[in-house]
Amino acid sequence: MNPSPCKGIGKVKDPGLNSGTGFFEASPPRMTYSALIYYIMRMLGIEQKKGNDTHLCGRMIAYARILPSPEMDGSGTPFDDLIKNGLLALEGDFRAAPQTPSRKMLNSAMDEKLNNMLATMEENGMEIPENLDVEALRERLHELNNMEVIPIPARIGNFESEADILNQDADIYYVGEFLGANQAHFCLTTLPIFYQAKYREQARVQEAALLNEMLAQMESSDFVDADTLEKDTEELFPDGVTLNTFVGDLSKLLNIRVIPFLLACETDSEYETQIGLFYNFMKDYPQQIDVSRVDHAIRKLRKQSDNQVARTLLELSCKKINAIYSENTKAAEELEAKIETL
Repeated sequence: MNPSPCKGIGKVKDPGLNSGTGFFEASPPRMTYSALIYYIMRMLGIEQKKGNDTHLCGRMIAYARILPSPEMDGSGTPFDDLIKNGLLALEGDFRAAPQTPSRKMLNSAMDEKLNNMLATMEENGMEIPENLDVEALRERLHELNNMEVIPIPARIGNFESEADILNQDADIYYVGEFLGANQAHFCLTTLPIFYQAKYREQARVQEAALLNEMLAQMESSDFVDADTLEKDTEELFPDGVTLNTFVGDLSKLLNIRVIPFLLACETDSEYETQIGLFYNFMKDYPQQIDVSRVDHAIRKLRKQSDNQVARTLLELSCKKINAIYSENTKAAEELEAKIETL
């Protein structure tokens, strides 16, 4: 099982743009979104090395190979110190929502500035032009102020080799070879803009789908709690039960029900069946790497019950899952920092 959208190294498979052996011999009159993205990337020479473009994980790495150029020897560029072993890489993590003021605060600040400007004009004896509609101007300023501006929190990546890059848990793109770093840097800095926009759009679509699913479940009253699940001794989770249909104490469910149940599986085959149910239960959890960590830690403990590192990883991962489920971002970040030190 491979729950993380970033897992699995390999080139993007041709989604069916061509029927022959030529390179883009013909494209169909209508394409799916995946096919269109694939077409554009191939046209621009961008190769997706890792990840799933229909389920972006939120962290991206783009890199280029810088070829030696005799014409540029000794000239020096601002990017020379950023190139490692012929590679220039850029990475961005867009999983955390940007911290921006509320629209009400932005509009209030804009109103204050406009009112101050009008007051200053009046104090200086300046008349407002007759054809100027102040309220229409105010409304227009509010519209401009509320436009979503996408930040670009991307930075130069510190990677020693291509293997080091491909080992990262991220969506990874190779933009090609360049003679010198100037044009490579320009190409690399434009990719995060597109990536971030598509990642946020996918997140919004997923949120809308989850909301509709939750509303449908509320109408059918198909919710379960930890006490109900504990009564089932045969399967870890009944068919159809997911995190969206669970109400109650998730920490209790993990520590009293899930972990003991998985540790007690008598055979590896039984464990694979039950851990599959756990992955399915957690399929809508936003950071799937935590679910994988729980799985990894339990596998270690099943082989070596006194493995302290695995026990600590399991404890911290469960706490982080519960923190995110409870929308305690600060606690989740602190727990992630502890996990990364293991």
